[in-house]
Amino acid sequence: MPLFSKISAPSDDFFGDDYTKKVTCKIKTKAGPVGVTSETERKPDGSHVMETSLTGVAPGLKFTFKGDDAQNGDLGVEYTKGALGMTAEMDIIELKQVAASLAASKGDLAFGGSATYKIAGGSLDKYSLGASYTSGPLFASVMSDKFSAVDLGLKYKVNSDLVVGTSSTHSSSAPLGAITAGASFNAPFGIVKGKATSDGVLSAVLVKEVAKKVTVTPSVQVKASDLANATWGLGVTMG
Repeated sequence: MPLFSKISAPSDDFFGDDYTKKVTCKIKTKAGPVGVTSETERKPDGSHVMETSLTGVAPGLKFTFKGDDAQNGDLGVEYTKGALGMTAEMDIIELKQVAASLAASKGDLAFGGSATYKIAGGSLDKYSLGASYTSGPLFASVMSDKFSAVDLGLKYKVNSDLVVGTSSTHSSSAPLGAITAGASFNAPFGIVKGKATSDGVLSAVLVKEVAKKVTVTPSVQVKASDLANATWGLGVTMG
């Protein structure tokens, strides 16, 4: 999908999906041609975050909403056609900012950029550029935020059961900054994933389908220097 947020998705999802320190529930439903996805997250402090998306209204069009208990609410729209993808998002509660992105793909290459504009100050707050390349079992992406640092993501499918990857951040002040290495293995009892960061944080998760279209993802995170105090999380996806 040619959206800027998806350019580095294979690497980002490999290290981000399923791992959680919270309790989350995601429900996918359909009403005729219209698809609705709703995800609710309960944070450790008791607050809640909700994300909802609506598809099927028109070809290539998707509406999104993200909100939480702190009176934050972002309404967004995504549109894709052929090799082009565009997004726009606005803070509809406090009217603080608006964001937009544009991406394109050609063959195995995808590239694009995004920007966030502060309405109150009338200034460009954030801007990012990125590109990715896919060749068989190998995926590579490079992303830069304000050209201050570069994030490099690599993922390689060793065989039908094993996938490995790395994620790293590089800048002039820290040429070899944060590094994360991980692996995913398709075991007989479910998908086992694990990762380790350069600052000594270890994470593991089991992705298990317990019933038709019902998946649970118990996960744990612990610091190598403090193995006695682990943080647990649980995700449930239905649909």
